[in-house]
Amino acid sequence: MSSSSSHPWPVTREYLRYLIDLRLVVRTSEKLYGRTKDLGDGGLGATVAGDVPVGEVVEPELQLPGADDPMTIYAEVCYRQGFQYGFRFVNPTDRQKETIRRATRSLPMIK
Repeated sequence: MSSSSSHPWPVTREYLRYLIDLRLVVRTSEKLYGRTKDLGDGGLGATVAGDVPVGEVVEPELQLPGADDPMTIYAEVCYRQGFQYGFRFVNPTDRQKETIRRATRSLPMIK
């Protein structure tokens, strides 16, 4: 691959991300616990104490600000470095998308 076609990290993201620190439960074949680092329409970044391989679809659950109930959403592990994970939401519902937008609208954006 020539250097002209490769992209330096970080690449341009499809969705804006917002800083947020929330408790997180990740359901896989077991229940893992962690904290979110950032959240956006397309996914979330988190620190999770456990081993989840890239490509696995999991169920993160988190209590978003302003939401009455915890939100559980399907997400694929798309990045992992140690205990740092990147999760991409898989087919979020319109209601889930709106809940995320309401929760993030007043948060600081990651540039």
